[in-house]
Amino acid sequence: MKLVVHITNNYDLFLVFLSYIIALIAAFASIELSNRVRQTKGRAKLVWLMTAGGVLGLGIWSMHFIGMLAFHLSSTMYYDVSLVFLSIVASVAGCSAGFWMVSSPAPKKSHLVYGAVLMGTGIASMHYIGMAAIRPMMISYDPLLVTLSLGIAYSSAFAALWLGFYSSFAKEGMGFRVKLAFSLFMGVAITGLHYTGMTAAHFHPHEGHEGAGTVDVTFLTWGVFISTLLIFIFTFFSIAIDRFVRKKSILQTMMFDSAEDGIAISDKSGRIYHANSALLSMFPEANGQTVPDVFVQGTVEDSRLTIPIDTHQGERILEVSKHLIRGEGLEHSIWFTRDITEKRKSEEVIQFMAYHDPLTELPNRYKLEKLLDEWIADGKGVCCIFIDLDRLKFTNDTLGHQAGDVLLKEVTKRLKDALPEDCVLTRQGGDEFVVVSTCVDRGRVKNLANECVRAMNEPFSINGSNVRVTISAGIAHYPEDARNGSELLSYADLAMYESKKNGKNCVTEFNEEIRQKLERTMLLEQGFEHAFEHAFEHAFEQEEFYVLYQPKVNVKSGTLEGVEALMRWTHPRVGPVSPVEFIPIMEEKGMIHSVGRWVLKEACRQWVRWIVEGKEPIVMGVNISPLQFSREDFIPSVQEVLDETGMDPNYLELELTESSAMKCEADVIVILDRLREMGIKISLDDFGTGYSSFRYLKALPVEILKIDRSFLEDFEGNEEQEAIVRSMITLGHNLNMRVLVEGVEDAYQMDWLKREGCDLIQGFYLSRPDTAEAISARWMNMAAVSN
Repeated sequence: MKLVVHITNNYDLFLVFLSYIIALIAAFASIELSNRVRQTKGRAKLVWLMTAGGVLGLGIWSMHFIGMLAFHLSSTMYYDVSLVFLSIVASVAGCSAGFWMVSSPAPKKSHLVYGAVLMGTGIASMHYIGMAAIRPMMISYDPLLVTLSLGIAYSSAFAALWLGFYSSFAKEGMGFRVKLAFSLFMGVAITGLHYTGMTAAHFHPHEGHEGAGTVDVTFLTWGVFISTLLIFIFTFFSIAIDRFVRKKSILQTMMFDSAEDGIAISDKSGRIYHANSALLSMFPEANGQTVPDVFVQGTVEDSRLTIPIDTHQGERILEVSKHLIRGEGLEHSIWFTRDITEKRKSEEVIQFMAYHDPLTELPNRYKLEKLLDEWIADGKGVCCIFIDLDRLKFTNDTLGHQAGDVLLKEVTKRLKDALPEDCVLTRQGGDEFVVVSTCVDRGRVKNLANECVRAMNEPFSINGSNVRVTISAGIAHYPEDARNGSELLSYADLAMYESKKNGKNCVTEFNEEIRQKLERTMLLEQGFEHAFEHAFEHAFEQEEFYVLYQPKVNVKSGTLEGVEALMRWTHPRVGPVSPVEFIPIMEEKGMIHSVGRWVLKEACRQWVRWIVEGKEPIVMGVNISPLQFSREDFIPSVQEVLDETGMDPNYLELELTESSAMKCEADVIVILDRLREMGIKISLDDFGTGYSSFRYLKALPVEILKIDRSFLEDFEGNEEQEAIVRSMITLGHNLNMRVLVEGVEDAYQMDWLKREGCDLIQGFYLSRPDTAEAISARWMNMAAVSN
């Protein structure tokens, strides 16, 4: 096959310029491609090496062919296609071999020489094989110019390989201006090679050979140019895509390497070919090695395995997970390794804090409840010893809370020493401790509790002071006493309170009597709550709740001066309930405010009824709970009751306990002064049972001092008791107060009080609390007769 071209002579300058442009583009492409070859590895490197050799070789050949077309002879010439193809192969093979020679991981200077020789030979071979393809021509060469052209070929190849693989530009990066300058130089060198070789050639037409056909020179020129241009466009497009991919890869690698977790990628054989810095900090030898053995011990795909290991950083705990990478022919694995040593330590600290008391480091109530639930779920019998310190508050008040904390730690030590290993000591909070065990021997458990009591016999040395502490303990058993862990603790707690009632420093076992008290308390709570929340007014109408009145009598005249309103409750099932029982229930349930207001309102209404009936006005005394008195709306509430009922406040007497009046003296005095301004009288109830300071007692605007009934017990013939009551009466008078004594139950007490100048008395000797009708019929008629 023959390609025919009709040419005249001389050079076509446009084609000469075009050949230079192609050489320039080929040189620029070679620089870019050399970077790809140098920076890639494995299969990607081989692909880029072939691409670089192909593009550079084809570009140089295109320049050569355009240059050949630019040369005009006077006779017709054509090209042998087989030799043209061989020239292409020579160019591509030479450039590829040169790139391959210098692209090893650690290229030597000798490789540069060998590569330049291979590339230069390929380029020169391409030129002279292409020249030999011209038909029908006999070509002779000028040896000097041929040698010069070969020198240009080898030197330009050497320069290209040096710049792309050995120079500082190759290591540090090459800017666009440097690339362009080098491309301009290489374009000159490549075209110089061609045109030097052309100048060295002398053409002699050879008669007798005709072309197989003809082709338009212009069309052929543009066809070669466009084809070549498309190749270069594809090359630069590939480079652009590669840059984008590399940028993305760099970003991914940066993210990969900056991750705090250790990350490694391994192939099918388990060899790690990439590991980030976090993993290498744990396993410096990991990169290029097989996956560490600890990773595959029990590791399951897409799951996590916690592994304690020894690393160069010491003993660590790692969390390792493995995920397979499938698709695109890949059979790789990615490993995520997280150092959770500090996290695990923090979790252990949090876990400890959640289930232990921070002061004594004993298990707390949450740990206790969990332990009881586990034992009971396993069907084990459980004993519980509930312990309460009797004097912790005293220590805190006298020596300070720091001393109290030291005391709790010392108590903990003694309790631990007193208990065997099968017992678990816990702290519930405050001054309460609980001992639990699976021991079912009641005798042994009782002895253990007594050992705890005896352990407190020796005083504690706290900040240089000897502090004596006693404990009260209660015992309950599961399943004999309680049905679950919550009941077990509650029953042991109730038994402990029985120990306190029995004088403290002792042990009480939960028994049937305590159970009956508990059931009665629960029944009362439920009954009171039901009556209050669901049918409070209805309960009053049915006389479940009602008010009785106890007279206050003038000792000298024996006449009625006033009454005290007293609330009573008759439970539908239990019967009459003492205020000692139901008032604490009201206070605990938060009902004391509403109930106290109702009693005040009912007492005021009754006073108004007596006035309407024509009775002489008397003083109406009403007890006020400390919780009522401490509320901000107490005075407005009293004023509202007075407004609703129309009672004269000058006949209302509010009775405050000594403890509530002395609780916060400054605030109390302000409230009492406001009540006095309203005309209301104030009496101090249960005097002598609290801790009154005479200084504050003198400052209180109190009119009546009520001496508690406990001072009249065993009164007759008891000179010490008589002296106490006598001094209290004298104290009250000296403070300009009237004195009332409660609990008068016989004539001796009444006569004695009369002789000592007591002003008022109240008690069963005169009258039990009675209905308003009975009080009206008996006492108010007497008052009317005496008046």
